[in-house]
Parts: sequence; structure tokens; C-alpha cells
Amino acid sequence: MNRIPLLFVLILNLFALPVQSVNIVKKDIKAVRVIKKPIIDGKLDDSVWKDIPLATDFVQFEPHNGTPSNYKTEARFIYTDNALIIGIMMYDSDSKGIYNELSKRDELNNTDYVSVLIDPFNKGLDAFEFIVTPAGIQWDAKVVNSNEDSSWDAVWRSGTDINDAGWCAEIEIPYSALRFPAQDVQVWGINIIRNIQKVREKITWNFIDKEEDGWVNQSGVLKGIKNVNPPVRLSFTPYFSTYFDKSSEHASWEKNYRGGMDLKYGINESYTLDMMLIPDFGQVQSDDEILNLSPYETKFDEKRQFFTEATELFNRGEIFYSRRIGGRPMGMHDVEDNLKDNEEIVENPIESKIINATKISGRNTKGLGIGILNGMTRNTYATIRDNITGETRKLKTQPFTNYNMLVFDQSMKNESYVSLFNTNLYVPETDYIANVTGTEFTLKNAKRTHKIEGKGIVSQRYQKGVADEIGHFHEIEVGKINGQFTWEFYHSIISDKYNPNDMGFLNSNNEILNNLDLSYNVYKPKGVILERHTNLNFHHEARYSSTRYSRFSIYYNSRVIFRDHTALGIYGNIRPLHNYDYNEPRVDGMKLRKGSSAFVGLWYSSDYRKAFAIDIDANYGKRFSTDNLKTFSFEIEPRYRFSDKFMMEYELSWERNINELGYVSSEEINNINTVYIGERNTAYVENRLSANYIFNNKSSLTFRARHYWAKAEYENFFTLQNNGRVKNSDYNENNDINFNSFNIDMVYSWRFAPGSELAVVWKNSIFRSDDKVAHRFINNLEKTFDATQLNSLSLKLIYYIDYMSLKRKSS
Repeated sequence: MNRIPLLFVLILNLFALPVQSVNIVKKDIKAVRVIKKPIIDGKLDDSVWKDIPLATDFVQFEPHNGTPSNYKTEARFIYTDNALIIGIMMYDSDSKGIYNELSKRDELNNTDYVSVLIDPFNKGLDAFEFIVTPAGIQWDAKVVNSNEDSSWDAVWRSGTDINDAGWCAEIEIPYSALRFPAQDVQVWGINIIRNIQKVREKITWNFIDKEEDGWVNQSGVLKGIKNVNPPVRLSFTPYFSTYFDKSSEHASWEKNYRGGMDLKYGINESYTLDMMLIPDFGQVQSDDEILNLSPYETKFDEKRQFFTEATELFNRGEIFYSRRIGGRPMGMHDVEDNLKDNEEIVENPIESKIINATKISGRNTKGLGIGILNGMTRNTYATIRDNITGETRKLKTQPFTNYNMLVFDQSMKNESYVSLFNTNLYVPETDYIANVTGTEFTLKNAKRTHKIEGKGIVSQRYQKGVADEIGHFHEIEVGKINGQFTWEFYHSIISDKYNPNDMGFLNSNNEILNNLDLSYNVYKPKGVILERHTNLNFHHEARYSSTRYSRFSIYYNSRVIFRDHTALGIYGNIRPLHNYDYNEPRVDGMKLRKGSSAFVGLWYSSDYRKAFAIDIDANYGKRFSTDNLKTFSFEIEPRYRFSDKFMMEYELSWERNINELGYVSSEEINNINTVYIGERNTAYVENRLSANYIFNNKSSLTFRARHYWAKAEYENFFTLQNNGRVKNSDYNENNDINFNSFNIDMVYSWRFAPGSELAVVWKNSIFRSDDKVAHRFINNLEKTFDATQLNSLSLKLIYYIDYMSLKRKSS
């Protein structure tokens, strides 16, 4: 352990070395105030556009980073009392060859597009991005730390037109869609990004150097906006929905109606209140259920818009997992254990119901970001019926629960920041409190060539009659962040009592981690190659409580992008030493010894500009020990574009593990724990089929079907010894698993007005799991379709009401 501080000192010395850096040159352009705004039709023929300064001389972002563009582009900026308006002329001598495939809003397929990036505080950290395609498809996002969050939606107008000279776009962005300082003279960061899909050339007005860290900070400057006031940002989005639900076990359809509202209010020019009253998430896409034999919880993606939109501040510290709010009730899995004789479960909700949720977020002119989030869930009950008397009773699976998060985030020079954050969960009925408090920071030097990051967090759990549980986590990271060669080293300690999982997500604690990451990137094309990327990673793990070695791994990853825009990559890992898995036994103090191993994978991706495209990935792994574990996997994903309106995509994934050792069961006799380990063969096959038909830039029909079949067959059973090895056992219970999950999600969507939508959704779901392993795909599928099917048909109408628009119409 004495070697780690020495290595740390060496890295800090490297951090202090002077390094040459390319200074970021910022262009500037002037916006002109106009009294009468143009018609937003994309034609740029209104007289108001005459004599407006031009933003020109675009340069390539790719493929030849920094060289002049092959396609002339001109952008103009005007503004009124209510909006910023951008007119962009994108020249193309082959205007009939402009790619303009249709897609849903916030999706970009095989198409040209133009992006307007606006940083109203001109800090180089956060920005708003507005994209439109030649077909009029809108895409928008908030950009935080160079990451685009497309779940953020604003209401803005755009018009496009393809002509003999190329194509044009007019974009009107109301001030209500932005947050900017309340001052007489505005100076905003600005950039225009254009994509020419047929040659895969991406160009920018202000040069973005790929070897520099970040891209929002490499924007130009927009001047000339004066005497505009941040408007009253107040909008209401009421909704009404109706659901028809049916189980294959019942003849009739159940009907229910729901209604509620979302509210957004700009507290001032910096901070916004979002409130969700009586939410409805019934139309959200189904989760991809899997067979999970690991000791870790399955983490599902967040798809509920309220919890994905404008949540960048709540990602600080990585202590908030929004699926906890309205997630599975705490006592859902205990219902079966509480059944009496002759009782059965009639209903056991898989999610707790949210009463409402509120968040306040934003950043002021001094760079202080504040985030406040609150959510409440009501009592959740399972319904149990007596099969003899027919009487039913309720069993509470989760009492009323209150969820809170608070974040303070101060931005500093050189795209640096420091944050304080806290999550708090409170269950009044049981007087249970879970509290997680921490801080993190990122500091970059003036040339933005190096960084140092840190994090320190404490978790606390309190409940009457139970001993307090307090744990801690800290992490320090240093690295070189620009140039062809970059590196990062981090060291973290997670104590055995650290547990943020009441509102966060952590797979395992009780760890000491050391990681060195080396990357080499070549962005200059040479021969048939456009770009080359190579990464090498050294990872060491040890236990915190006993400071014992756990695992040492070497990961590698290399990919090449060719001039024909195909790509090829290789990846894998090597574990040259045996390692100990302390989590698989599920009993404190026990470990499972695993031998050295090697793993290698290869992937290929074709050119997505073509009607037919395909992605292929295959890998193989082997453990060099007596268990002789072998793992194989294969994935193929072809897609075909029938027209600019219709596309289908199919994905087949297959994986098989032979002679895998894993936990089966455990028992305690005379205060001695006995852990049983099984040798099993596991496999899964996953089929996904999706199809999109886009009628126009306002309406679409999408279809997604997924079947997942997994199985585990146990060949031998062992008893786990204290040294981590296994010995033969007479344990012989049947632990085989045959698992199936089938889902269909079909959605018709019509955006009939800005921010307003009508959606019709059909969802079908089947779940089946038993201990009789099937060996033939067709037979297994037939049995799956014989299981209980749940169908849901729903219609939801949401209507966007903007206060300022109503006020202007009434005046």
C-alpha cells in the first residue's frame, strides 16, 4: 500500500509541468434589433434580412478538424422584444442530394441539420442547443459539461426550405425558452454547427478543436442585444388520459380516467420552478426486464420526462437515482411470506404512486447553480384474498414517503466548479431517515490542459430501535485532458457502511479502487483512416474493511474510423492473477476465488448513410483455472431505410456461459454460515424489432417488440470454503431457471401545436419464469404466449398554455 502515495506524488508533479496549449480564438457577430419580425418559413426573402451582418468562414469539425469547409454557410442574427431569430443559408450545389430523412422530434436519423448553440451567461459551462433538419424536424437539448440532454424540451418555431442554391432555415427562439441575466447589454456565447450528411462533413462557425477539452467553451460571441428583459416564464400543460386495460385471465376491459397538470414558472431570470401534479406515466416505454443472477440490483433507465428534463444539477455526486421515486415498494417481495392458509395474492403493485413532484433549478449571473427537488409517494397496498370466504384484505407494502434533494453548485474560472449536495428520505410512519451529504469539485488550470477532481460523501441511516449506520466515500482524480495523449488516475475509498441506495444507486461498497487510464487519439486523417482511438486501463481493487486484495484487471479498447465511414474496433480485458469475489457469496466475510482470465471482442459498424446498414459485435472469454469458464456472445443489428419516412431495425443478441460458478443458497447452523455454490450453464437470446413510420414533422407511428429468453441449468453443487475455493457438496435442490419477458410498445403521436400532443399507445406484456428449462426456441415461445398477457390501450392529450402568448393575444 505504500506505493500508492508515491505514485500519487508523481502524478501531482506531472500535473504541475508546463504544457503548450492552443489558445481558443473567439469570433464575434452582432445581432440587429428589428421592429417587425419575418415570416418564419425558411425562405429568407423578407426585407428585414437585408444588410444584416453575416457569420461566415465556417471550418471543419470533422473529418479534417480545423480546415476550411467545402460548403459555404451564412448566418444572420436579429432580435425583437420577445425573441432571438436566426436566419441561415446553407449552400449546396447538389441541392437534390440533400439528406432529409424524417424522424420523431428529438431524434436525428440520416439527415443534414443545423444547430444553434447559445450560452446566455457566456461562461463556457452550460448552453441551450436548437437543431432543425431540412424536413423541419426539431431537436433541442441542454448542454452541461459538454453532455447533451435531449430530454429537455422548449417551445420554439422554425421553418426550412430546400432551393436550387441549397437549403435555408429560420429559427425563432423566444426569450421564455432561455435563461439569461437581467442586464441592459447582453453578451452571449454562440456557435452554429452544420452537418452535411452525404459527405459526413460537420462544420462550425467558431472553430472547435477536438484536442481541447470541452466544446461549449469554444463558442464565439454574440453581441448587440440590448434592452431586452427576461419575460415572465409561466406555462401550464394540463393533460387528460384514458386507459383500457385487460388481462388474458379476464373477459372484460377495465377503464380508468386520469387528469393532471405540469406547471413551469420562472422565479426570476435564473431559476425555474417545475411542478408535476397528479402525474401519469402509463405511456412510458416498458422496461427491458432481464434474468439477473448477480448479487447486484438491476438498474433501469429513467424514461419519465419530469425526471430526465433539466436534471443536470441533480447528477452531482452521483447520489440520486430518480427511479427510486415511484419505484418498487419496499415490502413488495414480502407479501408472499405474509400469506395465511388458503390465501392468494390478488394484486401486488410493482410501483408506488407519486402524489406530486417539484423541482427548482437554475444558475445566476455569478455562476451559482441551485437545485431543489421534492417528491412524495402515497401509501401502497397489496390485495390478498381468502379462497374459502372470498374476503380480501390489504397489506401495506410501502407507507407514505418523502424524497428530497438539495444542490449548490458554484462555477469558477476555466470551466471549474465546486458543489455541495444532500439527499434525504423520510418515512414518517416508521420514523426512518436516510441522509446522504457530500461535496465534489473540478479544478482546471488556466490553459485547460490538466485537471484535478475530488469527491467526499457521508451516508447516514437512522431509525428508532436500530443502531445508526454511517458510512463514507471519497475519491480523488487527476489527469491531462487535452492533446492527442491524455491520462487520468483516480483513487477512491468506499467504506463498508456507505449506502446511498435509498435515493441513489451503488452496486457494492467496502472497496478501495485505484485506476489509471491512458488514451491516445489521432484526429488527423491519414491514408484510408479518418480517426484512430486507443485506450489502455489498469484497475486495482481491494477490500476496505480488511484491506485485502480483490482484483487486478487490464482493459484495452481500440477503434478506427475509415474514410468510407465504416468503423472497426477491438476490446477486451486481461486478469493475469487470480481474484476474489466478496459479493457473490452474499454472506459477510466469505469470498469466491476465481482464476486468471482473458477476454477479447471485435466489432464492426457500416456506413449509416446507406439504405442498408449493419452493426456486428462478437466476443470470447476464458478463465484459466479448474472451473474452466468459457463465455461467448454475439450481437447483430441490421437496419433498412425503405424511404425517408419508413425504417425498420432488428437486433439479435446471444450470450452463453459454460461452467460458471455462482451463488445458489446459504444456511446458518450453530452460528456457522454454509454457502452453496453451483456450477451452471447460462444463456440468453434477445430479439428486438422496431419500425418507424414518420408521416410528417408533426406525426409518427412507432412499433417496438422485444422477446428476452434466458435460462440457467445447474450441473454440480459445491460448498464454499473460507479460503474461497469450493468442495463437493450433497446439496441437490432444483435451482434451474427458464425466464421469458415479452413486450410490445406501439405509439401514434401527433404534435398538433407547439408543446401540445395527442398520443395513442398500445402496450402488451408477458412474463413467465419457472424451473423447467426449455431447449427449443419455438417450443419456449409457444409456452410464453400461453402465459398471462396484459394489454393496455390508452389515449393521452396534453395542451401547452403559455402565459405570455395569452397576454400578447389579449392586449
